[in-house]
Amino acid sequence: MRDPETVARSALRRGLFVYGAMLIGTALVLAYAFSQGISGIGYVTVSIVGLVTALLAHQVWQHALDLGSPPVESEGPILRKWQRADLVIVWQSYYIQVGRAIFKIEPLDFHLFETGMAVKLVHFPRTLSVVSVHKQAASPPAEPDSR
Repeated sequence: MRDPETVARSALRRGLFVYGAMLIGTALVLAYAFSQGISGIGYVTVSIVGLVTALLAHQVWQHALDLGSPPVESEGPILRKWQRADLVIVWQSYYIQVGRAIFKIEPLDFHLFETGMAVKLVHFPRTLSVVSVHKQAASPPAEPDSR
């Protein structure tokens, strides 16, 4: 059994590689477009590819920063949980909302935790890549004031 943090860091490296490859591809498309000269509808194409390039650069930067960062913890009740198919029908992804943050979690964790349950998430600060999810003990109810 591998350490959960090692597994999560491996996933960050894979994400960095995938986003980096796509970033290089879009940067090459932009370089080619500029070398050929832009006119007419080409400005729309360059604008769209430029926006995608900027978004990919942001993802690469966030993944690179998280690789050098220690995991952090977030606590709170699960406000909402849902699942959806990413890439149309290729695979299911599972999500929970804790506070204002949305975390993508493993299927087993998704089925173990219910809405309203108090959880502690260990995750990376920028990409919110989850290392582990732990159930928190419910706080005991306050005793009534007997005055």
